[in-house]
Amino acid sequence: MTAIMLGLALLVPLRTASNAGSAIARRLGPLFHWHRRGMANLAYIYPEMSRAERRKLMDGVWDNLGRTFGEFIRVAQVGETTTVSGLEHVPEEGTPIMFLTVHMANWEALSAMDRLTGRKILVTYRRPNNVYVDKLLKLRTRSLPIEFVDKNDRTGIQLLRRLRAGGAVALLVDQRGSTGDLPVPFMGKDAVTVRTPAVLAAKTGATVIPVRMIRSNRHDLHIEILPPLPPITDTSPEAAGAFMQQVNDIISGWIEDTPEQWLWIHRRWKNAGSQPANVVDTSVGAGTRQPSSI
Repeated sequence: MTAIMLGLALLVPLRTASNAGSAIARRLGPLFHWHRRGMANLAYIYPEMSRAERRKLMDGVWDNLGRTFGEFIRVAQVGETTTVSGLEHVPEEGTPIMFLTVHMANWEALSAMDRLTGRKILVTYRRPNNVYVDKLLKLRTRSLPIEFVDKNDRTGIQLLRRLRAGGAVALLVDQRGSTGDLPVPFMGKDAVTVRTPAVLAAKTGATVIPVRMIRSNRHDLHIEILPPLPPITDTSPEAAGAFMQQVNDIISGWIEDTPEQWLWIHRRWKNAGSQPANVVDTSVGAGTRQPSSI
């Protein structure tokens, strides 16, 4: 069914596909367990928020997610109209860069950063179980200049090598970490946070740059590139925790700005709701947790 829907999205105008994705997601999203998880997360972080307010915010979450799905197979076309600010913060070729971003607005369209920054970016990619969906994903990425690497037990090593060679990588850092990662406050509540960015930066001297995607007027996408974070040279848990606290604080600010554009349906906080948390290894040497590519 997913492959059929993605295929149909190729046959209609881009905005039509985006609008259709929104309509479908807003209608069907509340029927799934992800909606209950999102409502539980919102109640956990915003205990003063009424149920009606949480439902309205989740309607916005489904709207954005549906549009992202509708735009998914046409991400190269979406990237052509994506605007950017903060390019002055991107160092020249030969300087290792780690772009840190989150599942916000159409995060898939961040693949346009190669064209916009002039740097070839290594992006981790999770191979779908459905072979037809996988073929569609490869079809959509054929025209993109970025380099995708299939996530496996050696993904962390590949990222390390790319950075040590002066290359650029992009990581999504808003999902829950694993055993061995760090409990760091996020949106005012402790959340197990991946330490991979801090460790990679300390080991390679990479410039770490936060990047977010913003959606406006339903269809307009803008990439905001922030100034680099202070460098880190220590891989100790204390140093990594302090570094990732900076990252979590920045992400929290983004979410406060546009809460409906973030994926509240993740198991981000262990104590939110009654669903057990998935634990996936995200330490250096293991793949990072992402739903598709960037």
